[in-house]
Amino acid sequence: MLEVALENEGEEYWERLKNMRAQALELMEILEEFNPRVVGSVWRGVVKPDSDIDIELDCEDLDSVIMKLQEKKFVVKELVKVDLPEPLREGSLVKIKTETRDGYQVEIILKEHHAYLNPSRCDIYGDLKKGLTLTELKRIMKDEPTRLFIPRRR
Repeated sequence: MLEVALENEGEEYWERLKNMRAQALELMEILEEFNPRVVGSVWRGVVKPDSDIDIELDCEDLDSVIMKLQEKKFVVKELVKVDLPEPLREGSLVKIKTETRDGYQVEIILKEHHAYLNPSRCDIYGDLKKGLTLTELKRIMKDEPTRLFIPRRR
């Protein structure tokens, strides 16, 4: 999939990845007290034009997260209660849908503490969906903003 995207988009692909990661970083700094981590396609580095930014929080207090977002003028577009039984729910409680200043769609997922500390395995790659913490993303943006996080196939 990545090879096709690069063939079709060229340098535009890498610019979108850097921009999406920069937007994720901005949101994660706002939500720092909730131990945010970026997961999904923005973490992996395999983004499509319609990819969203997924950020998980070690938090069960929806009101405090909404307050932080609203303080920084982010509009909560939708709240979605994760209404699945475990293990399908993977500790997710609520998804807050918003968007970045550049118009990227964002899902902020509130996770139960034990689930946040013990990420599940990726259905595609089989590794842990650990994502990037705020500190890790800052380092990546400074040193190698287009780094991919795709495990090698055996």
